[in-house]
Amino acid sequence: MRRFCLITCLICLTNSMLLAQSPLRYPNVGANRIRVEAHMLPAVSTSPMSPDWSPDGKWIAFSMRGDIWKMPGDGGDAIALTQGPNYYFEPSWSPDGKKLAATVDVEGNLDIAVVDADGQNFHRITEDAHIDVQPVWSPTGDGVYFISARNGSFDVYFKNIETGELQTIVEGRGHQIQPAVSPDGKNLAYISPVRGRLGTGGIWVKELPDGESKLVHYEETSFRTKPKWTPDGSAIIFVSDEAGSNDIAAIPENGGSKVRLTEDQFGEYNPAVHPSGKKIVFTSNQTGPTQLFTMPWGGARRQGWQAVKIDHFQAKTPTGFVAVKVVDEDGQTIPARIYLQAGNGRSYAPGGAFHRIISATETHYFHTDGEFVLEAPVGEMKIEAMRGFEYIPESGATNISADDTAQVRLVLKRLIDAPAKGWFSGETHGHDLHQGRFGLSHEDYFAQLVAEDLHMTNALIHMDGTRIMGRWDDLTGSPSPLSTKTHILQYAQEFRGSFGHVGLLGIKEFIMPLIGGTTGTAFEYDVLNFEYLDQAKKQGGVGGFMHPYSRAVAKPEEGAYSEIALDVALGKGDFFDVLCIWYDEIGNAEMYYRFLNAGFRLAATGGSDSFADVSRDPPPGTTRTYAKLDGALSVKNWLEGVRQGKTFGTSGPLLFLTVDDKDPGAEIAVADDGKTRFDVKIDVVSIAPIDRVELIVNGEVAHTFNVRDRGTQFELQKQLELKTSGWIAARAIGPSHRYVTDSYAFAQTSPVYVVRGGKTFRDPEDAEFLAKMVEALWRRVSQRNRWPSESAKNAYRDAVEKAIGIYRNSVK
Repeated sequence: MRRFCLITCLICLTNSMLLAQSPLRYPNVGANRIRVEAHMLPAVSTSPMSPDWSPDGKWIAFSMRGDIWKMPGDGGDAIALTQGPNYYFEPSWSPDGKKLAATVDVEGNLDIAVVDADGQNFHRITEDAHIDVQPVWSPTGDGVYFISARNGSFDVYFKNIETGELQTIVEGRGHQIQPAVSPDGKNLAYISPVRGRLGTGGIWVKELPDGESKLVHYEETSFRTKPKWTPDGSAIIFVSDEAGSNDIAAIPENGGSKVRLTEDQFGEYNPAVHPSGKKIVFTSNQTGPTQLFTMPWGGARRQGWQAVKIDHFQAKTPTGFVAVKVVDEDGQTIPARIYLQAGNGRSYAPGGAFHRIISATETHYFHTDGEFVLEAPVGEMKIEAMRGFEYIPESGATNISADDTAQVRLVLKRLIDAPAKGWFSGETHGHDLHQGRFGLSHEDYFAQLVAEDLHMTNALIHMDGTRIMGRWDDLTGSPSPLSTKTHILQYAQEFRGSFGHVGLLGIKEFIMPLIGGTTGTAFEYDVLNFEYLDQAKKQGGVGGFMHPYSRAVAKPEEGAYSEIALDVALGKGDFFDVLCIWYDEIGNAEMYYRFLNAGFRLAATGGSDSFADVSRDPPPGTTRTYAKLDGALSVKNWLEGVRQGKTFGTSGPLLFLTVDDKDPGAEIAVADDGKTRFDVKIDVVSIAPIDRVELIVNGEVAHTFNVRDRGTQFELQKQLELKTSGWIAARAIGPSHRYVTDSYAFAQTSPVYVVRGGKTFRDPEDAEFLAKMVEALWRRVSQRNRWPSESAKNAYRDAVEKAIGIYRNSVK
C-alpha cells in the first residue's frame, strides 16, 4: 500500500510546532531520558527538599517554593536567600559558610549558581545549553563539583570559581550522577551504572584527581541514592530502596555491610550528617509533602525522629494572600486543575499541595478540591482553572497586596456533557506510585482523577526492574472503595515483557510473573506477551498494547523490538493505545492503520502512562479514551465499550464520528453491487485549537477539513465513496497548547467497518509488511537466545510461523 506523505511532513516540523519524537523539555540527556527528567531533575515543591547543614551546624539550607531558604537547625523562621523570576534548587554550603551553590532554572535552562549566605551577589558559574545540576562544594572552597549532560549523558565536572577552569572528573557509559566529596577532598563518591545489573547504578568511589574508581556498594537504585560522607570521612550515608521503600542507610567508606538507619513504609530522602557527626537531617513524605526531620546518627524508627518546624517564612519580597474558589454553573464547588502565575513570573501552589510541571509545555499546575488559599509575592496574579476536556477553562486575574487577601471566583461551564450522550472518558494506562517523592495516598490519587474528570481509570501495577510500582493489595478485581457513581478507579496490571508492554484490564488477580526478559533476574527469559492476554481474557478482562511504538516504523525491522505484530495476527489484544504522552501519535497511528488494513479490528485508545506521584509529569488522562457505553457507567460496561471498538483516543479534541448513523466499532454490510456512497458526520468539540480534521479510509487521507477558525464546537459532514470493503475513521491534529499537555493535539477514532459481499478488506502490501516484521522479530528473539526450555523456544517459533502464515494467506 502507498503510504501517504503526511507523516513525513509532520516529522519535518518537529523542531517547530510538533516536537513529534519527544515531548521532553530537556532532550539532550542521553539514554533513558524519560526517567531522567521525571525522577532526577529537581522539583518545585510546596515543602522542604534537599536539606544541607551549614559548616558550623547552626543552619539548615533547603529548597522550597522555587527558592533557597535557611533556618536554624532546631527550627524557627525560614529566611529566603533568593527570589523570582528564576527557580532555585539543591543548595550546598561552602566550607566557610559564606556562600551557597545551587541549581537555578533561568528561562528554561538549568545551570549552577552561587549566592552569598545573606542572599546577596547571586551569579551563575555555568551557562551551558545543556543540563547542569547537583552542585557540591570542594572542601577547599575553590570550586563546585556538579553533573552535566553537555556530552550527551551525565558526567561529573568541576568548575574552579577562581580561575574559571572546567574539568571533567568522571565520565563513562551511562550516567555518572550525584557527586559527593570526602571531607579531606581526597575521594569522590558518585552513582554510576554497574554493567549487567539493574537500576541507576551503584556507589563508586574515585581517588581524586585521577585515581581509579572502585565499586563500594551495589543495589538496584532509581535516582534517589544521593550519597553523602560523614564529617570524619569514615562512612557514606545514602538512600536505599532494597526494603521496598526509600530508607536511609550507611556503609563504611570502602564498602562493606550496609546498616539501615530508618525503617518506615514511607520515603526518606536527601540525608545530611550534622558537622558534629551526632545527627542527620532528612526529609520524609509520610504525610504526602516532604517534611524536615532529624534523628541520631545511629538511626531511629519514626518515634525517634525530631520534626524541624518552620514557624514563619521571611521572603525577600513582600507577599500577600489570595483565596480562590472554583464552582460549576450551579455555584457548587468543583475539583479542577489550576494554572497560576504570580507577578514575578513564577508559579505557586498552596502549602501541602503537589506542585507539578508538564514538560511538553513547561506549564506549572496543581489540583484543587475547589477551594484554596495561597501566599505569593505582591502584584498581579493570573489564575486559570480547567477540568478535563468537557468544561470551558476559566481564567481570572487579581492584585495581591500585603495587607489583604484577594478573592477570586472561577466558574467552569460545560462545553459538552459527553456522558449524557453515552460517552465516558477513561484512562487505559495510569500509574499512581512510581518512585515519586510526593507521598501520594489513595485519596490524593483519586482526587487527581476527579479533578481531571476521568470517569473510568485503570491504574496499572507493574514491576520496574525488580521494584513493584504500586501496592500489591490494590488489585482486587473490584473498584476502589473511593469510587463513586460518576468516577471509578480500579487497579489492573501492566506486564512488561522483552518485546513490549501489555495492559491487562479488569482482571481479578495478578498474572505472574510480572516481568519477562529482564537481565540479571530469575525472569530473564523471553516469554510471549499473548499468553498474558489470553489469561486476562480467561479472567473476564480486556487486554491491549501500551505505548506501542516509540518511533516511526518505515521498515519492518524497525518495528521488530515489539511483539504486537505477532500478537495481532493470532487474534490477541482488544485495544491499541494510539496516544501516549511519551511517544509520537502520528507514528503509532500509521502502524494502527496497517493492522486495520491487514483485516484485524482493534479499538483506538489513549493511555497517558503518567506517574501521579512524580513532580515533573503531566496529569492523569493527558491522553485518554472515550468509550460509548450500553447502559450506566461501570467497569464492565466501559471495558465492553473498548472491547467492541466503540472508542476514540484523544489528547484534547473530541470526535463523535458516525458513518450512515453508525458509531465506531460498527459494521456496515453491503452486497457486491450495493451502495458505494456513505454519509459521514463528525461532531467536533475541543477546548484547544485544532488545525484540521481528516477522514481516513483504508489508511489514506480521503478528505481534509481545515477547521482552524471553527471555534470550540461544530459539525462536519462529508459523503465518501468506497467501492470496495474497507474502514472509515477520523482524526484531528492541532498545535501544542497548555490545555493539551502533550507536544501537539491529536485524536483518533476507531473505524466503522464496511464489509462488501461478506469479504473483509485486506491490503496485500500492509499484510506483507507485518509478516516481515514478525520475521524480523524472530531473528531478534533467536539472537537473544533466552529460553527457559527447548519447548518454550519451539512454542515461540510455532507462534511466529503461524502469524506469518496468517498474514500471507489472508490476501491470497
